[in-house]
Amino acid sequence: MNSIQKKIALYAGGCFILLFLALLVAIYMEMNHTVVPLNRSLTQQVVNARSEQIDYWFNQRIGEIDMLASLASDHRWTRAELLQETRKFEAKMEEEYESIRVVDLQANSWSQEDRPFSILIRPYYQHLIESNAQYVVSNPIVSKANGAEIVVILYRVNPVVNEEVVYIAAAVSIEKMQEIAQDISLYDRSGQLIVANAQAGDVKTIKHQTNQDVSLFEAPINSVQGWKLVLEVPNSELSLAVMKTQRTALLVGILIGGVFIVLLTLLVSSIIRPIQSLRQVMKNVQKGDQYIRADESRNDEIGDLGRSFNEMLVQLYRSEQEKKEIELKLVHEQIKPHFLYNTLDTIQWMAGDYGADNVVEMVEALSTYFRLGLGVGSPYIPLEQELYHVESYLHIQCVRYEEILDYELHYDEELLQRNIIRFMLQPLVENAIYHGIKPLGDQKCTISIFAYKKDQNVVIKVENNGVMIPEQKLTQINQVLVEDNYDSSATGFGLYSVNHRIRLAFGAAYGLTVSSSGGITKMMIRIPLEWERDEDVEDCNRR
Repeated sequence: MNSIQKKIALYAGGCFILLFLALLVAIYMEMNHTVVPLNRSLTQQVVNARSEQIDYWFNQRIGEIDMLASLASDHRWTRAELLQETRKFEAKMEEEYESIRVVDLQANSWSQEDRPFSILIRPYYQHLIESNAQYVVSNPIVSKANGAEIVVILYRVNPVVNEEVVYIAAAVSIEKMQEIAQDISLYDRSGQLIVANAQAGDVKTIKHQTNQDVSLFEAPINSVQGWKLVLEVPNSELSLAVMKTQRTALLVGILIGGVFIVLLTLLVSSIIRPIQSLRQVMKNVQKGDQYIRADESRNDEIGDLGRSFNEMLVQLYRSEQEKKEIELKLVHEQIKPHFLYNTLDTIQWMAGDYGADNVVEMVEALSTYFRLGLGVGSPYIPLEQELYHVESYLHIQCVRYEEILDYELHYDEELLQRNIIRFMLQPLVENAIYHGIKPLGDQKCTISIFAYKKDQNVVIKVENNGVMIPEQKLTQINQVLVEDNYDSSATGFGLYSVNHRIRLAFGAAYGLTVSSSGGITKMMIRIPLEWERDEDVEDCNRR
C-alpha cells in the first residue's frame, strides 16, 4: 500500500518538475522570439552605422577632388599649375591619398614625380567615357610605389578649360575603409568590406564564406556602386544569451528544487507523524483499549482531529453504556404489557358475568388497541391491520364522545395487504378529534377515512367537518411538513412524527399534507404503491 508521504512527495515533485520544464520551454520560446530577433536588429544597425561611416569617409574624398576640379575650371589652371596645387594638397592629406594625377584629353596621366602613362585602355577610363557620370571608381589595384591596395577615383573637370586638364585621377587607399569595417568587433567577429566593380565585370572578395549555421548581415556603400559591408555571425552566437539564460534558470531551478525537497520532506513528516500516531491509537481502540486517547496538544487540524476522535470515543462509550441500560430496562418493561393484557381480560370476563355488555365491548376494543399499538416486531404492517387499530381507537372515542363523534371507513380492498408504516393513522384521528371536533361543543361531526390508489401511489385521507384551520396557521403547518423540521409553535408532534417517518422510509417526495376549505379539513398521506421488500426497508431503518 502506498503511503500518503510517498504520494505527496511523488505528486509535489512531479508538479515541480513539470512546472520547471514548462518554465524552461517558455523561456526558450520567448527569448527565441524576442532576444534573437533583437540581437539581429541591433547587429544590423551596427553594420548600417559602419557602412554609413565608410560612405561618409568616401564622400569626403569625392568632395575634396570636386573642389580641386572646380578650382581648376574657375581659375583656368594649366596642367603645371594644377599639379602644383595637388602637390600641396597631397602633402596635407598624405594619409588619405596615394597620389593625385592630371589626365589630358588623350588619356595620358601626368604627375610631377614620374613620367606620364596612358590609361586609355583601363576599364575605369572606358567606363567614364561611355557614361555621363561625374566620376567612376576603379577596381582595387595594388600600388606599384608601396604595394598598398588602392582604388582610383577618376573625376571630370567640368567645364573643360584646355586639353591638358580634362580629368583628375586620385588614388585612394582602401585600408582606411577596411579598418572602419573591421572595427565592428561583434561576437568576436570583424566586418568585411566586399568590393565589386560593375565596369570590370569581376568581383574582389575579402574572405566571404557563408553556410547554414551562419547569419549574414549586409549594408551597401551608397557612394560606390557594388560595394558593401558584410558581417558573418554564427547562429550560436546570436542565441548565446538564450543558452546562458537557460543555464542560469537550470542552476536556479536545481537550487530551488533542492530547497523545495528539503522543505517538502519536513512538511510531509510534520503531517504524517501525527497521523501515524493517531492511526496507532485507532488500532489500539479497535483491539479493545478503552482508556487510550489521541494527543490533543497540537493547535492545528491534526490536533482538532485528535480532539474530535477523543470526543467521539467518549460519546461512543457513553452510548454503549446507555444502550445496555435501555436494553436492561426493556427487558423489565416487557413484563408490563403482559400484565396489562391479563388485567383487561379479567375485567372483560367479570363484566360478562354481570351482563355489562357495553363494558365488555369497551374493554375488548381497548385490549385490541393496546395489543396492536404496543406490539413488537416490524415497523411496517398491512393496511388492514392499521385500519383495524385506528377503528378500535375510534370505537373507544365514540363511546366517550357519543353525542358529538361519528366515523366512517372507505377503502380499496386491493390495498388491504399493502404494507404501510405502523401507528400512522391514530395521531391524525386524535388531532381531528381534539382540534377539529371538540371545540364545537354539542355539534356532531364525522371523521372519514379513505384509502385508495392514485398514480402508482397509495393515498390515505383523514377528513373531518369540524373547526376549520386558519389560513396563516395552515401555511405554518405545511411549511413545517415540507421542511421536515419540527416547530412546536406551528404544529403538534403527532403530525410531524407521521410526516417524518414517511419521509425517512420513502424519501422527500412522499409525506403528509394538510388542507382546510369548504368546511372540510383534510390530512392526506401519500406513499409509493410499489417499494422495496419489507425486510430490506426494515434492515435499512435499523442501520
